[in-house]
Amino acid sequence: MQIKNNYDIYWEKEIKGKVEMGSGVFNGEIGTITKVDEREKQLEIKFDDEKVAWYEFSDLDQIEHSYAITIHKSQRK
Repeated sequence: MQIKNNYDIYWEKEIKGKVEMGSGVFNGEIGTITKVDEREKQLEIKFDDEKVAWYEFSDLDQIEHSYAITIHKSQRK
């Protein structure tokens, strides 16, 4: 789960064969780590809305495990 707004993280989303691109991942968005690149010190996260973002290891303080969150957080409030 993203725990703070980051307007600078680049993401891509494929919709019906077309690639949509943008930037910004926001507090409360939940995703799954899909790849870890130890050599480049990056990991890929696919969010629930299908966008995919790469995080530098130095940016990992912006995400937390979300396997046990409160009802309040799950409602993104």
